Amino acid sequence: DLIFAPRGNPIYYWDASAGISNNRAVALTSRAGASDVPVVVNTVFVSDIYRFCMAFGCNDIGSSNIDPMLIRWSDQESAVNWTPSATNQAGSLRLSQGSEIIAVIQSRQEIIVFTNSAVYSLQYLGAASGVWGATLLATNTSIEGPNAVGFASGVVYWMGVDKFYFYDGRVQTLPCDLRRYVFNDLNILQTEQIFAGSNEGFNEVWWFTAAQTQTQLIGT
Repeated sequence: DLIFAPRGNPIYYWDASAGISNNRAVALTSRAGASDVPVVVNTVFVSDIYRFCMAFGCNDIGSSNIDPMLIRWSDQESAVNWTPSATNQAGSLRLSQGSEIIAVIQSRQEIIVFTNSAVYSLQYLGAASGVWGATLLATNTSIEGPNAVGFASGVVYWMGVDKFYFYDGRVQTLPCDLRRYVFNDLNILQTEQIFAGSNEGFNEVWWFTAAQTQTQLIGT
């Protein structure tokens, strides 16, 4: 099945068991058993190990206004039940450093969350300990866009507004001989199009960016 959400919109669900012919995704709020599903989200994510549906930057229960620093998650193994209770693991937390959650990526043992000024580690604690807990990893950091982060060989790499970073248990600046060349020609109006990926065959991390000049864009 597929869960997705256009930024600033509701969450949608596509049921693979219905096949692909005339089978359209539907709003998650319309699925059977839907309870307090977020109606507006910036990023939707499924934790690959513990199987929670998670919303980063979303409305709180009882509100239709988006809180860009709020994280909510459904009950474990359920995409539709978002109502916290003593008998399930649905819940929420709000990050404090920054004004907006920009990006999210799954690493080996944790989910790394990037705000516009900090980096957090989100880890599963279990039902008795609040379900999910956030640990602040670094402040005074940045990230260019929601897809400017990649994961390779156990390390998280991302592109900030004026430098590159990596996290291997500690947030550090990534040395880059081309730093001035890249950032001086970066099209700051197109940062949401920046995309990070890895080339495992050569142990490389790539960033696809939009430059101000056509010739440098071709060579990026």
